[in-house]
Amino acid sequence: MHNLIVPSLVLLLTAAVIFGGQAFNESRLDDHIAESIATALDTRDAVEVTAMHEVNKGYGICGTYRLAGGESAAFFYNKANEHLALGSDSRRYRNNCRTP
Repeated sequence: MHNLIVPSLVLLLTAAVIFGGQAFNESRLDDHIAESIATALDTRDAVEVTAMHEVNKGYGICGTYRLAGGESAAFFYNKANEHLALGSDSRRYRNNCRTP
């Protein structure tokens, strides 16, 4: 019985570390995108990032952002080179986020 408990605990701990780390990185990515948008807009207002979904096999993120009290607008963020495109009329957004 003891021979099954230790490997099981190690397996559960490993799984918790892996999946917990992924969730933590995704949270940090949201914050990084919000900071990038605030920098691009040259504002200190809080930026809320919502409706995000991955595109291009996980290398890009499409979503919407909103400044405090403002309307929502679209963005595309390339995770590979950290390029940000704001607005649904930008070429990068159209090429990566719009469905044909």
